[in-house]
Amino acid sequence: MEDKSKQGKKNNFIFNLFFDLEFYLKIAISCAILQRFLHWVLHDVELNFITQVVLYWVVSSVSFYVIGLFIEKVIKNNDQLRDKFNSRVKKVKKQPFPAFTAKGIIIGQIQGLITALIILYLAPEVHRGNGLLLNLRWFFMRIIAADFCFYVAHWLLHRKILLRIHLKHHEFADSSSFVAGHKSLSEYIIVTITDILPIFIFGYDLTQLLAWTIIGNAYNLEGHSSLSIFFIASDFHDLHHTSFKGNYGIHGFWDRVFNTLNPPTKKSGIISPVASLEKMAVKLSSRASKVTT
Repeated sequence: MEDKSKQGKKNNFIFNLFFDLEFYLKIAISCAILQRFLHWVLHDVELNFITQVVLYWVVSSVSFYVIGLFIEKVIKNNDQLRDKFNSRVKKVKKQPFPAFTAKGIIIGQIQGLITALIILYLAPEVHRGNGLLLNLRWFFMRIIAADFCFYVAHWLLHRKILLRIHLKHHEFADSSSFVAGHKSLSEYIIVTITDILPIFIFGYDLTQLLAWTIIGNAYNLEGHSSLSIFFIASDFHDLHHTSFKGNYGIHGFWDRVFNTLNPPTKKSGIISPVASLEKMAVKLSSRASKVTT
């Protein structure tokens, strides 16, 4: 029995490791493919500093609203799609979400423009070309580093001394996509710093930055939507909002490392092959145990 227990823990560790790796690879591959397209579109275009800032700002803002509205107004308004993609396990009371206001949108755009200006002014620009493997490695390192930076900042925001800064984001247990952008100015600054730190570490190519921004918006909005559409394969972040503890990273890797994981319910399916394989392995193990007994 002890050997079986050890084997079960070992299998669980392996599946969890590959589950996290699957998420990182989804981000890296999606970014690398999108970067190749953006490089094809922009490689012959001369862009001065101001044009780069405006392009970065516009792509970030437009992708945020387009992806968020698609999730909330298209997918969630379709009963079949909403039920199919639902990842929420813990029930919460439904909450009315604040409506968009001209003031809120304007303030958000000003923050985004200032952020784009600071990043492109201070970060080292590196022209890496369009090599798929080269960019794949860059994005893979980028998501792991970004996950670690976010984990540290998010963990700190849940400490007593900084918690009041973070409480605005946690006004909603019944989160929707746009809760991703519902935060205080202080939290916005902190989270932005953690997001741009890897850019200062690795440098940036504009096409890489644009690809990262679009994919980053996609998984961030999906992660707050209570749905599992493509990037998100569990209720990991939804559980953070409904339980208000643990799961401080973008995904579960660093929470496993630092023992702050609130175990999520994995959603199996075509887009989540590791969770599907784990589910099959558990069933086979259960059948084998019944046969031996």
